[in-house]
Amino acid sequence: MNQLRRIPLEGCVNFRDLGGYASSLGGTTKWGVLFRADSLHRLSAADAEVLTGRLGVRTAVDLRAHDERERVGVLNPALGINEHHVGTIDRSVHSNEPPDPELKDRSFGQIYENMIHTGGERFAAAIELVADPDQWPTAFFCMAGKDRTGCLAAMILGLAGVERQDIVGDYAATAPAVPEIRERSLAELPELARVWEQFRPDIVNAPTSAMTELLGIVEDRWGGLEGYALDYGVKPQTIERLRDSFLV
Repeated sequence: MNQLRRIPLEGCVNFRDLGGYASSLGGTTKWGVLFRADSLHRLSAADAEVLTGRLGVRTAVDLRAHDERERVGVLNPALGINEHHVGTIDRSVHSNEPPDPELKDRSFGQIYENMIHTGGERFAAAIELVADPDQWPTAFFCMAGKDRTGCLAAMILGLAGVERQDIVGDYAATAPAVPEIRERSLAELPELARVWEQFRPDIVNAPTSAMTELLGIVEDRWGGLEGYALDYGVKPQTIERLRDSFLV
């Protein structure tokens, strides 16, 4: 993994640049304009300097649920970053309620399928925000920067023509940070332990098999990530503008 990709921060352990991936459409994704992250409410003062200074982040898209924001906090408004809350209605894993019994025996990829289907319109809204170059540099995030953020990153990269193996690799790059993410998440939301134990053991990890399976499901069900995005309301011109601005 390119050393420029993971940005070392004190409060966030999974803050990464989506630049540098080759596209089948020609060129590579641009460095320094789109970032994926775990919870930005944990930013330290030094982290804030990195984001607003060196990286120049102007926009943040928070994919967490309302109850998560209320319980663990939000991005510090004093930073001057324009924040959009687009809760992606992920009741599969991140919830104070017991998980849907029908999901307990499903594969990791099928759980993700349920998430992007039930939250399809919200993911589409997030794509519209993240794909707008007038708002860049933009960072999008959830609690762990793995599930909701990982799916949205896959969508953005896929729409930009990034090859499947690189999309899977970007998702799996969360793996080294998983132990610390798990520890921090349980400290803030202890009830997650009861939710996680009802799913397959790898639910807290980032195995390549999860994203590989999801991309296969998306191909079969929607004809690919572009078909998925269009089906839930992303405008064709949004996709065109993303490709024009994100590929160099």
